[in-house]
Amino acid sequence: MRVFPYSQTAGYDIHTQRLLTMCRFSTVLTAVGLSLLAGSSLAQPDTSPKPMPDGCSCPTVLSEAVDKVTRMYAGFDDKVNARTRSQYNEVLKTVTADAQKAQTLDDCGKVLKTYTNFFRDSHVFPMWNKSGAKLIMAGEAYKNATNLVTFRQLNPEYIYVKLANFNERDVNELDSLLRANTALIARTPNLILDLRGNGGGNTSTSEEMVKLIYTNPIIYPATDERSSAERIEATEKDLKPYLKDTINNAFFYHRAKKLVQDLKANPGGLVRYGDDLTRTADVSPTANPQRIALLIDKGTGSSAEYFIYEGSQSRKVTTFGINSHGVMDYGGDQNRPLCDGTFNLAVPWSRNGWTRKFRIDNV
Repeated sequence: MRVFPYSQTAGYDIHTQRLLTMCRFSTVLTAVGLSLLAGSSLAQPDTSPKPMPDGCSCPTVLSEAVDKVTRMYAGFDDKVNARTRSQYNEVLKTVTADAQKAQTLDDCGKVLKTYTNFFRDSHVFPMWNKSGAKLIMAGEAYKNATNLVTFRQLNPEYIYVKLANFNERDVNELDSLLRANTALIARTPNLILDLRGNGGGNTSTSEEMVKLIYTNPIIYPATDERSSAERIEATEKDLKPYLKDTINNAFFYHRAKKLVQDLKANPGGLVRYGDDLTRTADVSPTANPQRIALLIDKGTGSSAEYFIYEGSQSRKVTTFGINSHGVMDYGGDQNRPLCDGTFNLAVPWSRNGWTRKFRIDNV
């Protein structure tokens, strides 16, 4: 089990932070999937039906989607098993027939959604733009949004904090507010942290957020990675920066190198990504706030659910609300274009390590 104090990790890049916190699960698609916009056609309003592009029939698009899900999805063998295989085959039969009749983007989009809905995983979904113009990712859609972060002293005993999503800009803003109010936090015994409606985003728990809840080391179970040509290519790309300095980057270099070897040795299989990681912080467990109320609801998902998991390991945190969305057993969404790129597919190639003990999806 590898232990990382903050002093050792603060300067690393986003890829390294993914290794340390295990919850970012990489790439731009998380900005859509983690915001619970699964299956959406993020587009400018246009009600007129758009035909399928030349050279990209719906059967072709569907075939590519099925191929990518079958080969890359970390949850495929969990979801398509002896008990569900016949149901999956029926869905496949239905969408194959429907794809032959699909003439417009929306027709084909509905076919793709019928297929991906079988997996009941909000990280597996198609995207398309109804207007046929450039696809708008959620990160871009939210870039001008305001009032996504709130920090307010309710009275001398309570501070209220609201984080509306887990996009990097907003987490950084929260970090700045927490640092600017260090003295106030230090003398306030209670804090309410409101994650209701927070569907996730393109980043993970920040240093200041962990310091806020910290009472003891936080354990992150190692993920399982689905071996595919795409996963191997991505890991080899991740490995290259470490080659410039394999001494100072020894841990990350050897970790990524071992993953490449294991992926190549187990085509189509699931490969354990290193050992469990442990995160520590240079914070007194008795420091204020002494009690943290974490507010959640069914709209709390993905990266926000990972923060719930981190909070569950703190003696300070008590969770209030109802079950969260249940969309974090699988992650690492990859934005894969289908055919000419009019359609895109989100498909996660990582399985969260906590699935070896429990699951949260669809609970």
